[in-house]
Amino acid sequence: MMGMEDMAARLEALEKKVEELDDINKIKRLHRIYSYYVMYMMRDEITDCFADHPDVALYWLEGTWLGKEGVKRYFGVGTDRPEPSPDFIHQVMPVAGAIDVEPGGQRAKGRWYAFGGVNIPRPDKPGNGSFVGGMYEIEYIKQDGVWKFLTVRWIINYTVQCPEGSWNFPEAIAEVIKDFEAPEPDIPASMNDPRFMTGYILPFHFNHPVTGKPACEKDKNLRLIAAGNEMKGKGDKRKKTNKRGY
Repeated sequence: MMGMEDMAARLEALEKKVEELDDINKIKRLHRIYSYYVMYMMRDEITDCFADHPDVALYWLEGTWLGKEGVKRYFGVGTDRPEPSPDFIHQVMPVAGAIDVEPGGQRAKGRWYAFGGVNIPRPDKPGNGSFVGGMYEIEYIKQDGVWKFLTVRWIINYTVQCPEGSWNFPEAIAEVIKDFEAPEPDIPASMNDPRFMTGYILPFHFNHPVTGKPACEKDKNLRLIAAGNEMKGKGDKRKKTNKRGY
């Protein structure tokens, strides 16, 4: 029969295990939500995922940025750098995350595969889009009970460039749907649906995992729709194209 001391020790061990599993789930959630923000380069939301700590660092392929100020500088927070155009996309999905929480429960490390579609147009050259496979090694830190990024190390293992004309944006998808033969819908599709606009962000159902504040997709979407309406008002029409159709 288990004595009181043995039972107390077992209970303490179980409590530590539950706390560790809870930390791992929170870290995975933080990283996954961060990736949603990176997809549309939501600068403030990305930067808020990082800790206020002198050891913060981005070890990117193009250089290293140190401290929270370095993170802000890299992503252009507080600068007059223009926002990426609506056809920008950086959908790098984190998968197969392996998280290890250090003793004491205040720091952790994680390793992730990252795969997705990337389209980074330049002023002198529209993007054709590509697929990218990479890998993260991440350090996380808990501050005031909240998990945040501390350091990010990133490599790209391969890219697959899409042939010109093969990367289709939502406007082209709208053209396909318009001619799609399906059972009569309860609510017909509208070609003015903002989901058919390049750059539209499907609204998040959650707030920021660090700040607890709503993200900025509502404001971005309103600006996008206003710009689209302005272009249509000038007589431009959406075309079946791999570029922006408005």
